[in-house]
Amino acid sequence: MITLDVSKHWVILLPFQVKAARTMGEELSRCIHLLRKTGNPVADAPPVTDALGPAPEDTVPVVMLRCEEGGREKNGFVWRAGQDRIEIFGDSDRGLCNGVYDFLTVLGFSWPKPGREEAPRGDRDQPWLFPLGESWGHAPSQAIPAHRRMLLPGNRKTQDTLLSLIPWAARNRIDALVIPPEPGRIFFSKKSNNSGIPGELFRSLADQYALSWEVGGWALSSLVPRRYFLFHRDFFRMEGGKRVKEFNFCPTNPETIRLLQGEAENFFRSHPDIRVFHLWPDQGSEKKWCACPSCRAFTPVEQNRIAVNAAADVLWKINPQARLSYYEDSDEPGTIAVRPNMFPCPGIIPAPD
Repeated sequence: MITLDVSKHWVILLPFQVKAARTMGEELSRCIHLLRKTGNPVADAPPVTDALGPAPEDTVPVVMLRCEEGGREKNGFVWRAGQDRIEIFGDSDRGLCNGVYDFLTVLGFSWPKPGREEAPRGDRDQPWLFPLGESWGHAPSQAIPAHRRMLLPGNRKTQDTLLSLIPWAARNRIDALVIPPEPGRIFFSKKSNNSGIPGELFRSLADQYALSWEVGGWALSSLVPRRYFLFHRDFFRMEGGKRVKEFNFCPTNPETIRLLQGEAENFFRSHPDIRVFHLWPDQGSEKKWCACPSCRAFTPVEQNRIAVNAAADVLWKINPQARLSYYEDSDEPGTIAVRPNMFPCPGIIPAPD
C-alpha cells in the first residue's frame, strides 16, 4: 500500500494558464499543510508553481496536475501515486477538479456541510504517514446528462451561505450549478440583489472550481403565468370538470402553447451564454396534468412531453448548441418522442440546509 509522507518537501506543479488548476494546487497545498501540522506545527505549506517556473530537482517529490483543453462536458479523471510522485490528470479543468478531490477523499478528507471540513488523522507513532489505498483512482468522462448537478436555493440565503455552496459543491464532485429562473436574473446580473450579492462574484468563484452554470429547475409552469387565469382559464388544466389555477396547465390548447413559446423565447434569450436549461413540471405534482376532453387522450408523461417539446423547438431556433432537460417518471407509458436537443433530467442534488 502506498502512503503519502507529508514530511517530504513536496512541490506542486500546475499546467500553464488554467485558472482552476491554480485553485486545485492551492487546495492540495493547504490540505498537505494541514496534515503536516499534526506532526510539526511550524511546517510550511508545499510550494505551488506553474509551467513557467523553474523545474524542481529530480530528487524533489512532486504532485503533477495536468488536464486536456476543451469543454466541461468532459469530467473524467485518473490519478496515480508513488512514494515520490503523484500525477492527477483530468479530461478537462472540470475533470482535474474531480480528480483532485477524489484523491483527497481517498486520503481521508470529507466535506459533509458547507464550511465544514473533516481531515484524516495520522498514526500515533507515524503522524506524517497517510495511506492511499490502492494508490490510483479513475472515472471516465460522461456526456452532459450524466453530470452531477446541484440546484441552488432562492435568494433568501445570505451571501456567505450562497458563496460557501460553490466550494462545497466542487469538493463533493458536483459538476454544475443549476440556478432557478428568478434568482438567475440576480445571479447573472452585474448588479447586486437586495442582499448585496453580485452575479459576477458567483461567476468568478465558480470558474475557479471549473463549475458550469445552468438555468432552470421546476420552472415549466412559469412559462404559462398564473396571471392569465382570470381571463384565459382554458390555458390551465381541468380537474373534476373545472379549470384550476394550481399545478401545470393544459398543453393541448394551441393558445397555451403559443403563450408558452413566447415566454420560453424571452427566457432563453435572457441567458444567451447558457448551454443547458432545465424545465420540469411542478415539484410534487409532476403527474397532475389536465383532464379536459382533448388532454384525456394523453398520459401525464405525454402531456409533459408536448409542453417541453414546444419549448425545445424555440431553443433550437435561438441556440442550436443548447440542450434542455425534462423530468418524467420512467415507469409511466409515453409514445410521444422528444426533440433531439432534449435529454432526461438526471438526479439533482439539493443544496444542503
